[in-house]
Amino acid sequence: MHSVRRITICKLALCVYVLGLTTSFQLEAQENSPYSRYGLGDPLASMNIVNRGMGGMSIPYHDLQSVNFVNPASYAQLKITTFDIGLDLNTRTLIQKQPSSKYNAAYLIPSYMQLGFPLSRSGHWGMVLGLRPLTRINYDLISRVKLQDLDSIGYHYKGNGGTYQAFVGMGFGTKNLNFGFNTGYQFGNKEYTTQAVFLNDTVNYKKSNSSDTTRFGGIFINGSIQYSINIGKNLFLRLGVNGGLKSDLKALRDITRQTFNFNTSGGVLVLDSVYRQTAEKGTVVTPAHFGAGFLLEKEDSWLFGVDFTTTKWSQYRYYGQSEQLKDNWTIRMGGQFTPDLNAQSYWSRVTYRAGLSYGTDLVAINDGLKQYAISFGTRLPVRRNFYTNQYTSINTSFEFGSRTSPSSNIRDNFFRLSLGFSLSDLWFQKRKYD
Repeated sequence: MHSVRRITICKLALCVYVLGLTTSFQLEAQENSPYSRYGLGDPLASMNIVNRGMGGMSIPYHDLQSVNFVNPASYAQLKITTFDIGLDLNTRTLIQKQPSSKYNAAYLIPSYMQLGFPLSRSGHWGMVLGLRPLTRINYDLISRVKLQDLDSIGYHYKGNGGTYQAFVGMGFGTKNLNFGFNTGYQFGNKEYTTQAVFLNDTVNYKKSNSSDTTRFGGIFINGSIQYSINIGKNLFLRLGVNGGLKSDLKALRDITRQTFNFNTSGGVLVLDSVYRQTAEKGTVVTPAHFGAGFLLEKEDSWLFGVDFTTTKWSQYRYYGQSEQLKDNWTIRMGGQFTPDLNAQSYWSRVTYRAGLSYGTDLVAINDGLKQYAISFGTRLPVRRNFYTNQYTSINTSFEFGSRTSPSSNIRDNFFRLSLGFSLSDLWFQKRKYD
């Protein structure tokens, strides 16, 4: 009976994940993020849904019912095999000050899919396989510029793409000190198009279309450490650090420069190909990143922690060229509380989470953008732990945030609803009884 239920839950979770993957492509055209045209695009939430409910605090964190891929040293604490997937429903509101306007968008996207399992019965050695998106490019912008002694010219900018990671990680160590690493293949694509049209009633200037399509990929590796200190009865201080060096990703770029006109249905009719090059080899340099954090934990009751992370976006290069990016940093803090893990009341066994984050954005425009967010979350147990070896739970997080600056004409507000399924059991063990 338990095996049938477990298989049913796994199938349901996989169906939800695949549905999110399909729907994310279907809704992609509805999103419009002007800041995603810089670098590799808008960074997506880079931690487990468990940690997002605590403001993203994750570097010193580990538990038995989720996989913390931000700090692979936590894999050493895995005691049971865990299948973990997540989905995000994002809504964004772009508010333009002058002229006053508002743009709303929504999209559903898979957040991660991973499988973690212990490699030793005695503990302190675990492994994780995973796949997750890192960044997202999606914008559609129109601007008009007045040229000196000439007519105005209109520009139409469009972009699509994103970055992904397929990774394998391992954590190992002792009861108190653990080390870990993630490595794998990071890949993605960037598709940029710019149309230029002279706004003139008397002279029929040719319209131009410039497009760059780049595919890139390469190996990455990052490492981490976690250290735990018992400072009282069931009270622990946990410390964590993580980081990764910059990576060189091999790239192939297709470049097209054309003149065109619009046909009667509004489509593009190519008049002449001025320049075309395919499979131009180059390199995309992704930046180094570092982080550190601590938390206090009362076992099976509560915890509170703080993270600090920084990413060296000034190191980013696209075919040797830098962009309007700068080093950014973020402080995240949050915690969780479980009233009574062994209570008869269901809501007493639910874990409640809250947190906030504040930092600078990677886009270096105006006087720099600031970003902040507040979050709430829960862990909803599906079944009582002491009835079975299965530890299945549903994790939720609700995040509200914004990025802007006093001199920016655009304010980017977002709301993210995330849903995660953590399906755990003592898998791969031989049955003692039929």
